[in-house]
This record gives sequence, C-alpha cells and structure tokens, in this order.
Amino acid sequence: MMTLNPPTGRGNTPAPVPRATGRRRRTPAVVALLLAVAAGAGSAVTAEPAPAAAEPGRVHVSANFDNGALPAGWRAVDGTWRVQNGRLYGTSASSSQNNKITFGAYLEHFRFEATVRFESVTASTRWAALGLDVPATGATPWWIATMRSGSTAANGLEFAERTTGNAWNVTNTAAAPTAAGTGRDVRVAIEVYGSQARWSFDGREILRTGSLRRSGTAGQALFVNGATVSFDDVRITELAPSPLLRRPGGPVAVIAHRGASAAAPENTLVAQDLARRGGADWIENDVQPSSDGVPFVLHDSTVDRTTDGTGAIRSLTSTRLKTLDAGSWFAPQFAGTRMPTLAEQLADLRTKGGRLVLEIKGAHSRAEVSRIVQVVREQQMTERVLVQSFEVDVLRYTRELAPELPLGLLRSTLDADPVAISASLGLATYNPSSAALLSRPAIVGNLHRAGIALMVWTVDTPTGWRQLDDLGVDGIITNRPAELVTWNAGQN
Repeated sequence: MMTLNPPTGRGNTPAPVPRATGRRRRTPAVVALLLAVAAGAGSAVTAEPAPAAAEPGRVHVSANFDNGALPAGWRAVDGTWRVQNGRLYGTSASSSQNNKITFGAYLEHFRFEATVRFESVTASTRWAALGLDVPATGATPWWIATMRSGSTAANGLEFAERTTGNAWNVTNTAAAPTAAGTGRDVRVAIEVYGSQARWSFDGREILRTGSLRRSGTAGQALFVNGATVSFDDVRITELAPSPLLRRPGGPVAVIAHRGASAAAPENTLVAQDLARRGGADWIENDVQPSSDGVPFVLHDSTVDRTTDGTGAIRSLTSTRLKTLDAGSWFAPQFAGTRMPTLAEQLADLRTKGGRLVLEIKGAHSRAEVSRIVQVVREQQMTERVLVQSFEVDVLRYTRELAPELPLGLLRSTLDADPVAISASLGLATYNPSSAALLSRPAIVGNLHRAGIALMVWTVDTPTGWRQLDDLGVDGIITNRPAELVTWNAGQN
C-alpha cells in the first residue's frame, strides 16, 4: 500500500455522516437496524419484547429445565414441546414442520449457547436450530443457525433465512468435524455481532456469516425439523460489539504499516519490535512465498529495493532469502537484519505480544493460501491474526480454509456497495485508502450498522488522523505508529 496524505475535500454524498466535534460526543458507531418484521396474519398482532438496554456481559437467558417447567416468557408456537428429566424436548413429525419455541428479547450482539441432542430423526438430513432473530409469534422472516443430525455433510451446519414467502435463503454452509448423530450431546454456540455471526461446534469455530438481516425487535428461538431433539443449558449472554469495532468514546486503533517503517527497515522484526514498544495495537505486514513455498514477509514482488539481493521473491529459495541483508538499505546501523519468514514473525508476536494484520500480497493459489493458514495455526495465532488482501479470490480461499480468521478487503477505490461486498465475502473489516473513504464518508455509518469495521490506509499526519477520527473509523494504518499513539492520548 502507498502512503497517502488525505485531501481536505470530502465530495458530495446523498446522506453524509454527521461529524462529531469531539470524541466524547460521538454517536456510537453501532446501532440497531430498523427493518419491518411480519407480525402474523390478519389483525392478531403480538407485540415483540422491547429491545433490552445494552449491557455487555449480562446473562439474559439461563435455562437448565431442572424445575420441570418452561421458563416464564417461553412460547411454544407449534409442535410438541415438553420438559422432562431436566431437559426440554421438541418434536417435529416431518420435514415440512419447522416447529419452534420462542423466547428472549432483541439483542444486537449476543452469544447463544445450548447443549443439543438428537433423540430420534426421520433422516440424517433433519435438523435442529438456534433461532437468532425470530418474532415471538414465529412469523417470517426469521434467521436460524441449523445443525443436521448428519452434521458432517457439506451442509451439515447452515446459516439460513426463512423468507416472508416461506422460501429458504441459505447463505452459508459447512461440515462439522464430527457427526452429531443421535443420543450424543453437542455443545453449540453462536456469537452474533449485528449482521455477522460465528458458529462454534463443541468449542471449535467452524462457520461465519456476514449476511444476517436484523429486525431490531425479534428475540430468539429453538427449532426442530423431522426429529425429536432435547435441549439443555440454554444461555444467552449479551456481548460488546465486535472487538474490531471501535467502542464509543474510545481511541482509534493504531496499525503499524510494515511495522514502525518510518523508523526501521520495513517488514522486519526490528520494525515490529519498535512498533510494539511504541504502543501499536496491530502490526501490518505483507506475505509472499519463496520458490520453495515458504511464506516470507516482503512487500515488493522483488527483493531489489529492500535487500542487497536481486530477483523476484518467487524465483528465490528460502535458503537464499535468509542470506540477504534487509537492513543496510535503510541505515547502516541495521546492517545484517534479515527478512523474516511468516513463522518467525508470528513466533515473535506470540512470545512477546502483539496482533497481526496479515496482507496476502498479490494473487495466490489456494494451495499457497493453505500454506499460510497452516503457519498461522502452527504458531497458535488464529485468535490474533486478521487476513487482508486486495485479491477477492485470496479472501475466498482463506474463508474456505480457515473460517475462524477474520477477513479484511483492501480497496484503492470504493465499491459501489461496500456493505454488499462485505456481506458476500464474510468480511470483518473493509479497508479503503484514506482518499477513497473521504470521497464517500457516508459509508462509515453504513458499514458500522452492518457490523463491519474500517481500517483505513496509510496516513501519517495529524491532519489526516483528525479527519478519520472525526468520521469514526476503527483503525488507521500508519508508518508512524508511536506518533499516532501519542496523538491518540492527546485527544482524551
């Protein structure tokens, strides 16, 4: 990415984002989507539970059914539901019956957990589901996270919408690592952040979506289809917004572009260490393979500019790359600095601290992306890495291979509909250049309402930081991380 000093002009937009005059007065970045929800047939309308006040950490529902009765406020909409032997049993006689029991209140960000056991099924394709956005009446549209008894099928796990026309809109599917089968307890958990959700099966994250359309009013539910299913230990806990979204009143995240690249040779462990000591929230890098497939940290397609060697990185072996001096070009005191492998960089972050915005640079094959994912997992860094790229195919490969890794799309110019492409790719962040964002600042609000964070590149001046801070972006990628950290502190 190039360094850009943002222009002062913002251009014309049909719905400009209101600018805050100070951090403490900024409207919170994440608000509920207000969409119409069908309330049932005719004039018989049942009011939805009022949206609860935001209280991250509050447990809104906790049911173990040990007292032999349904909890207050639970409504068996259709099918047979009974409490027996400390569990809730739901029965659906056929695949045409999407039987449900509704409860809870609308929450923008929450974790929905339950122990699920198929007691009997009419076929391995039959399913149970956690309802993520379901009107109390059970009226469509509603959204569910579905688990089939044959959960190892390609569509064993799904995120899906039942539309107002009673059709299915299946947005995301995946195979679970083991079969749910019958007679086996499976602990499932769905974390919902606005329009995004993450699915965990027995403690392992398997599937993500960015396609939920939230009602702003509906609560939660349990479903059974063509099966008798028992549920236990149902728990709904309110969450704070996605950790990638900036908290109201909080500082913008500092993302060190190729490390502290204004003070040390870029994409080296020296630059990384300086950025870490300077207080950067994230290190940003660029990754490409050697001729023998080892991922190395390098921005250019050749080693000519930043080492004492020559040639395309893809034409040089890992052994040769490790002999190159990657520091002398910057200043004599950095002579002998080596180009790190991705594994070395991640090991340094794992042991000394830090998170990585990992840019997969240029076109990569699925196998090459798989090698990068393998390194991230081997270094036990999946919870501290965000993958970004300009290449849509690279992000799709990453999503297929490692749904646990959050994704960011880099853009030099804005997409016609950033929210739509973010949903289609399952993005956690949309990462435009500063100049592109300032041409259409209204997208900040649009993306935040969809639960998508913005990491903007690459800005090195207080004037530029102020413009982006006023817009409410979540992170700024900069060559001068220590200076941005100091500037952040001065805004409080």
